[in-house]
Amino acid sequence: MPDSIREVLQGIAGDDGPSRDLAAGAYRRARSIGRRRFAAVAVAVVAGLAMAGGATAAIVDRDGVEEPPPAIDPTDAATTPQEVTPTGTEGHETCGVPDGWTGWGPSDSMGDLDALPDGLVFEVRQDGASADPALVRFEGEEPSPVMGEGGEYYLAPDGSRFAVGGASECAGTLATLTGDKIDGVPVFTVQCFPSWSPDSDRVVLNMADAESTGTYLLDVATGAASSEVPEEVGCSPRWSADGEYLVSADGSVAMRPDGSGRVELEGAAAWNADEEFTGLSSVSADLSRACLQYDDAETAQPGHTQANRCDRFVDTATGDELELPVEADNPNVVFLANGWMIVCDDQYGQIVLSLVDTEGNVADTRTLPGQSSGGTILRGYYVG
Repeated sequence: MPDSIREVLQGIAGDDGPSRDLAAGAYRRARSIGRRRFAAVAVAVVAGLAMAGGATAAIVDRDGVEEPPPAIDPTDAATTPQEVTPTGTEGHETCGVPDGWTGWGPSDSMGDLDALPDGLVFEVRQDGASADPALVRFEGEEPSPVMGEGGEYYLAPDGSRFAVGGASECAGTLATLTGDKIDGVPVFTVQCFPSWSPDSDRVVLNMADAESTGTYLLDVATGAASSEVPEEVGCSPRWSADGEYLVSADGSVAMRPDGSGRVELEGAAAWNADEEFTGLSSVSADLSRACLQYDDAETAQPGHTQANRCDRFVDTATGDELELPVEADNPNVVFLANGWMIVCDDQYGQIVLSLVDTEGNVADTRTLPGQSSGGTILRGYYVG
């Protein structure tokens, strides 16, 4: 990754990493909200924070990722005091975004498609390697790196904004690849990773406290923060494809960020009864269809696990498995706000993409040269 981004990460993380007390608090919170697969490994992953973005991709402002941010003194985040706007969560009144911050403005990163765009951002992994995943951007047929291996940044669907977890309560960072940056933000990523909305304007974050009970929603477009995110969807939720609902990581319940419009997904009983169920990967705008990831002893990754793959495409009302509209070996699915979907498949050393309409018809396809031996996830897309 660019040196400046690496310095930001190093300055935020510090040398010691999150304490065992913080990890223990995360364990208790995960257990209390039913994250059985996540909770069992919380303490073991203190030194290995995983990269995440949101399962739902969005259109990327191509001007927003052309230049890396300017060099930043890695000590600035830890030593520079600044006034903050409280997030409003009890016990965290001194921790929040900079006082008077009015946000970065809208990302303008959602829209309908009738063809696959030229610009695409992928997360790629190398099979058997201990390194964290990297991000690769395609413009047409030519790949270029967005961020190299690092692992502690959580990229928004627009491919520019990202969050970095801190080792203490007010040591997190939000930044963009164009150089915008705010420090002193409560972001705890040991157990609950940041969850960006499809339009990249909002992000669900967790406090770095001993109990890990604080969850809040930050609107990075306006700077507004809310602590009203319900606990049921507070840890690593998925957003519906239109950005209206948050869905719990186990896919059992959905509601708006303020708690209204609560919906129980009746099919969740079926997939949660399966011991190999890892988590909800993505969900359609109308909450009727979802992608789930499953892992056995051979495929499960150690530590903090983020569901990405579409191992099963299901009807959320019944839990019945549906047939994907296209044949795929290792698919992941991005649901779009209008009911369409993009299916990304890593097969035979190539990246195969299909744009599918609401009737299951394939509207467009594209094949790109493979970049990974261990899996490829579509993270963002933008029009050229």
